Amino acid sequence: MISGECAGFAIFAATVGEGGQPSRADVTAFYDEFLDRQARVGVNARHRAILAWLLRFGMRPQDRVLEIGCGAGTLTQLLAEALPRGSVFGADLSPRTIDAARERLAGFGNAEVVAGDVLELDAGEEPYDAVVLPDVIEHIPVELHDALFGRVAGWLKPDGFALVHYPNPHHLEWCHENHPDRLQIVDQPVHANVLLDNAYRHGLYLSYYELYSIWLREGDYVVAVLRPSAGVGGFTRLPQPRQSPIRRLARRAARVARRLLGRDG
Repeated sequence: MISGECAGFAIFAATVGEGGQPSRADVTAFYDEFLDRQARVGVNARHRAILAWLLRFGMRPQDRVLEIGCGAGTLTQLLAEALPRGSVFGADLSPRTIDAARERLAGFGNAEVVAGDVLELDAGEEPYDAVVLPDVIEHIPVELHDALFGRVAGWLKPDGFALVHYPNPHHLEWCHENHPDRLQIVDQPVHANVLLDNAYRHGLYLSYYELYSIWLREGDYVVAVLRPSAGVGGFTRLPQPRQSPIRRLARRAARVARRLLGRDG
């Protein structure tokens, strides 16, 4: 298992600031150092799975995609390759990590990455077809998720979608109890009720949710797709297969027979 026993893997002990919460400087420094681990792991099955989910739920070659928590640009590179007529804009808190991502993406004219806090990010005025959060919400304190999903909702086109990918919260709880040394500086379980409470508050509804497996049989990751309620329009009846003349005749004969039997009774 490339990511170790716990989905939020790390090799550093968490340091906390006043009030038991890591300071922004602590978090930035942690991910500056975490880059070395990212560089060793590179593109793996998790990145490819996230790309496959995005394609499944409607990402097109011409789309504009926003990636929150792009890290060293591993998924960003896959996105740039999958968006030949579109573009990807990525952001990460760690300046050192963004430097590495820019080096990785130097040959792509459709990829841009910046360093910054997601809650302060200037992602431009034009809305996006898709926003992807690839294993990042568990590293953003839950008390900030309300503001986070307010920003996500504001970035999306009415017919766009947000794909949120994160560790199975039950597995992450197990990690807290059994392997706290392998967790990142902020690494909290995100249960569905918490996710949806913050998402629905900002006009996003749950379109899809699945617990699935990459490295653990019991399911190590969750994928959730959120869409703007403003994009919900009319409803279209699916086309029904045409019945053959013989089948229609048989159904008509059956109805006549039921009426006759009922009359006789």
